[in-house]
Amino acid sequence: MENLENALEINNLKMSAKEQEALRMKVVRIGKKTLKANGKYDAKKVAEICECSLQHVYNVMSNYEKGGIAAIKAKKMGRPKGSGQKLSPEQEREIIGLITEKNPNQMKLKGYLWDRVLVAELIKQRFGIAMPLSTMGYYLAKWGFSAQRPKKQHYKQKPAEVAQWLEEEYPAVEADAKAESAEIFWVDETGIQNQCNYIKGYAPIGQTPTIPVASEHIRVNMVSAITNRGKLRFCFYREKMNQKLYIDFLKKLIKGSPGKVYAIMDNLPTHHGTLVKEWADKIRLFYLPAYSPKLNPDEYLNNNLKHEMAKRDCAASEDEIQKQAESVMRSIQKKTGRVESFFNHKDVQYAKK
Repeated sequence: MENLENALEINNLKMSAKEQEALRMKVVRIGKKTLKANGKYDAKKVAEICECSLQHVYNVMSNYEKGGIAAIKAKKMGRPKGSGQKLSPEQEREIIGLITEKNPNQMKLKGYLWDRVLVAELIKQRFGIAMPLSTMGYYLAKWGFSAQRPKKQHYKQKPAEVAQWLEEEYPAVEADAKAESAEIFWVDETGIQNQCNYIKGYAPIGQTPTIPVASEHIRVNMVSAITNRGKLRFCFYREKMNQKLYIDFLKKLIKGSPGKVYAIMDNLPTHHGTLVKEWADKIRLFYLPAYSPKLNPDEYLNNNLKHEMAKRDCAASEDEIQKQAESVMRSIQKKTGRVESFFNHKDVQYAKK
C-alpha cells in the first residue's frame, strides 16, 4: 500500500497546474462529504477515492482550512512579471529615445539600421549591461519595435530642399492654380519590360518555380500625368524620351484641359531642355526637389501598373507588351477613385487636397 501511495504521489507531481488544482478541489469536496460528528474528515477514505497519498490529503485540507479556496487554486508558475529585468524604466526610456531618433552610425556603431545585436551593443556602451539576444528581442517587442524593410532615400537628396518644397513652394503653386482655375498635373516617365521582378509564387522549399520568358529583353516606355481629381493621361513611346516627345505630350494635356495647366515633374535633363523652356509660355512648369521621386504621386501609378503587368502573360514583342500595358492603363483611367487613391500615400498626401 505504501508503495502504491508513493507511486501515486509521484504521478501527482507530474500533473499540470490545472490538473493539480482539480485534484485538490476533489480532495476538499470528498473531505467535506466524509465529515464526522466530531468535525473530522476520513483522510484514508478521501485518499482512496481521490487516488492520492494520505500526506497529500493532509496538506490540501490544511491549506484549505487556513486560506479557503484561494489557498488551493493553481498558482502562476515562473518569475513574477517584471522580475529579472535588466534595465530600469529610466534606462529603457533613454534607449527607446536613442534608437528612435538616431541610427547606429550616429552612435558610433557599425550600421545604419537597428537590429538586436546593435541595440544590445548600444546598451553595453551606455550602461555596461550585457544583454542576451533573446532578452533583447523581448525588450524590442515590448517597446513596440518590429523588423521592417527600410525605405530607400537617395544619399544626394537634400532634406532642406524637400522641406522648402512642402512648406513653401508647393503651397504657393497650389494657391496660384486656385487663383487661375488651373489643373495641376503630376508628370512622370517609366519603362515597362517583359522581365520584371515583381511576381512571386509559392513552391516547395528548394524547388524554385519557373515561368516562360522571351530570350530577348523587351521594353516600351510611357509618360503619364495624373491629377488629384482622378484625371489620367498617358502616352507610350519606343525611343528615348526627348524634348519633342515631351512637348507633344504636354500639348495633349493642354488640349484636354478646359483651363490653364500646371505640370509638376522631376529633374530629368529633358524637362529642363532649351526647346521645352522656349515653349513653356503655353503652360506653367514646376520641378520637384532633386532625387525625390516619392514626392510625385504619379510614381504610385507607375508602381501599380508594373504590379498589374506582373500578372499578365509573358510578352514576346514590343507590340504585345504595349497592348497589355494599354489595357491596364485604360482600366485605371476609367476609375477616377483609383487614380485619386494614389494621393493617399503618406509621402504625397500634401498634394491630395
